[in-house]
Amino acid sequence: MESMVNSFTGLKYMRSAIRGLTILAALSFVAPAFAANPSTSTMKPKAPVAPKAPESPWTFVFNLETASNMMKDEMNGREAQTALEAVMVYKFNKITSLKISTALYKDHTGPQDAGFDNSTIGLGFTTPLATNIDWKNSITAILPTNRKAQDQSSLQGTAALASTLVYKNLFWGSSATTGISVARNFHEYNMTADGGYNIRNTAAATVGYTLPLFGNFALDTLFKYTEAWLYNDDNRMKFLFSADLSYEFTPHFSAYIGTSNEGSALKPNGVDSNIEIFNDTSSVIKAGITLSI
Repeated sequence: MESMVNSFTGLKYMRSAIRGLTILAALSFVAPAFAANPSTSTMKPKAPVAPKAPESPWTFVFNLETASNMMKDEMNGREAQTALEAVMVYKFNKITSLKISTALYKDHTGPQDAGFDNSTIGLGFTTPLATNIDWKNSITAILPTNRKAQDQSSLQGTAALASTLVYKNLFWGSSATTGISVARNFHEYNMTADGGYNIRNTAAATVGYTLPLFGNFALDTLFKYTEAWLYNDDNRMKFLFSADLSYEFTPHFSAYIGTSNEGSALKPNGVDSNIEIFNDTSSVIKAGITLSI
């Protein structure tokens, strides 16, 4: 655990401290004498200091993002989507907070569907472990508000637990996160509408890193590895990599451009790794703005 202790052991600092205490002691005797005789006092009363307004426990975050797949389909062109996410956070105290989020999406290819994505509601608990290390835990419920996905998978809801360590003020002002999470999905049917098996359980490990660059630019990266178990007891391994270049206009408004790639962690032979930072077929190009109030 990091700590900062100032030690004044030299004679020079001891003399300075004693001299300072002597001056304070003298002022403590002289000040009442001046106060007793207003005609000899040159001190003017200070204007009252306005009390600092308490911070609001509410925070609202809005994120507008548009994304397009790198691969171009011969019939429908590149898959593209725009989404608006709204997040509400209420802090009960320094440790406990409530988070609710939902999102609207609009597809720009194929049937051009529009609707709500799945919504989440969760409780978060933050425990400081050191000056620059926080331990964050959360319990989250995912609600099946995405009607299209619900028709495809008959999802009735998800319960998830997550634990994350946040490392702040690393070299060059950077920060990092490491986390693990588990989730249990609940479906009406074990199989999807197209005859496959639904995912029952997942376990994931996540690593994130943010590096401040020149000016108000920053590079945000994220890697996530997930293992999923189907209802037929088969398992799947997936990966996700994301990198964004962001610019902070104000502490409450920022914009970003970036790319992400996700897919099976293993190639069809089930042995060789399929993890790639960028792929000209499966990668997604994205851009967005974020506003917090």
